[in-house]
Amino acid sequence: MNSFLFSTPTETLDYIGCHSDLSFIIFAGIPLIKSLSTTVGENVILCSTSGEFSPKGYKDNVITGFSYDSEITEIVEIMYPPAKSLNKLKKSYEKVKNNPNAFTLLLCDGLAAMEESIITTFYFADPNFKIIGGSAGDNLKFEKTLIYIGKKEVHSVAVFFDMKKRTQLIKENIYIPSGKKLLVTDADPIKRTVKTFNNNLATVEYAKMLGIKEVDLPNHFKNNPLGKVSKDKVYIASPMKVNPDKSIVFYCQILPNTFVEVLQPANYNSVMKETVKSAVFKPSFVLSINCILRSLMFLDKNLWGNVSSNLLSLCENQTGFVSYGEQFYQNHFNQTMVLLLVE
Repeated sequence: MNSFLFSTPTETLDYIGCHSDLSFIIFAGIPLIKSLSTTVGENVILCSTSGEFSPKGYKDNVITGFSYDSEITEIVEIMYPPAKSLNKLKKSYEKVKNNPNAFTLLLCDGLAAMEESIITTFYFADPNFKIIGGSAGDNLKFEKTLIYIGKKEVHSVAVFFDMKKRTQLIKENIYIPSGKKLLVTDADPIKRTVKTFNNNLATVEYAKMLGIKEVDLPNHFKNNPLGKVSKDKVYIASPMKVNPDKSIVFYCQILPNTFVEVLQPANYNSVMKETVKSAVFKPSFVLSINCILRSLMFLDKNLWGNVSSNLLSLCENQTGFVSYGEQFYQNHFNQTMVLLLVE
């Protein structure tokens, strides 16, 4: 697996043309993905982003991604609804399930709110089977995200990698519970909308818990998302937007009659050092997927340079993208970084 970084579609297509024996996964913004989609062959998967991570660290409006040996992978188009792809997913999984180094890379439509349905479709897989994924972005326009297999636009895609080298998945969470909890008293999980917390309008109660004016609530989403706590692990649910009726739409499902924690930022440098230390081997390749709200916080606080240098200390052969949601094993959440390490 080799990462790359280009500025233009022409450079990218020249590189692909010189390595016709390989396959490629490419991350870029909407205009660049549209341009590439008219020319690339079936050995190329394209995914739109809200920012890119490259061998030179965090970038915006560039083309990055990685090449790989076509013979070690099997690509499955995930249709809408995902259950239509169940048999193909199961057949591909059966071929790699006994390989502890195998993994599946999911690239999901970032605006269809179907990630939980896609993850559920993997009900047949062992819980320890490695799944890493990200939801395609469109630079916060919230209009349309793009995924292609060659020139064919698809809803989502799963790429099964039958790796021989050791692999490891890592999840990084830079938020911790603040000690404040909210009870979800009315919610629509399908629409990912919370209507009330503590039997009060969602925006009113959320703002009250933070001690801020209700009108300022959207400005605090980056620093104070909500967390679903399970077995001492925090899974972040990021707010997307406030509706006119004072309900809140999230990037992932929140179930009614459950408690959620109001989160606050942890010490990023300490967390990042622990993330790097958690690598059980020296990787030759790293794929990172960072949530859009993490990226916005890093931009606000001028932290992306520090983040990039810490990640690149693992190895320089890196790629990745800024996503609208992250998948890790059989979970979908937000405001998280997930990493794939290959020895």
